[in-house]
Amino acid sequence: MTNLIRDQNMAGLLQHRPDAARTCYANGAHVAAIIMLGSLLEGVLVHVVHERNASLLGPTSPDRVSLDTLIKTCHDACWIGADVERLCHELRKYRNFVHPRAEIREAHARDRDTPDMCWPVVNAVLNDLAGSQPKAA
Repeated sequence: MTNLIRDQNMAGLLQHRPDAARTCYANGAHVAAIIMLGSLLEGVLVHVVHERNASLLGPTSPDRVSLDTLIKTCHDACWIGADVERLCHELRKYRNFVHPRAEIREAHARDRDTPDMCWPVVNAVLNDLAGSQPKAA
């Protein structure tokens, strides 16, 4: 994380999200694993936007910006590709299962397949963000 996020405290905190997701996954808490991956996605995107060009958020506080907006902003800034943007929106929908009514509405099957599909999305985001980092002067 430290290669993407300059704030060492936040980078350290976000580094624990994949570990927590793995623990959840290994113990059959598949929805919790997805929520952890969504939290990682949101945390990375908000800090990347804030550190690279906070003005892209306009008047919206980083504490109030939606994951939807963060995904679109990173794509519009050419920090993530169109494929990654689309898949991020799918992960965002699953991350919203933190709200039980959303999970019921979607009739989500609680199995290993969904988190298995979410990991590559997170990896793709991290790869795109790393590849789009501004070059040091």
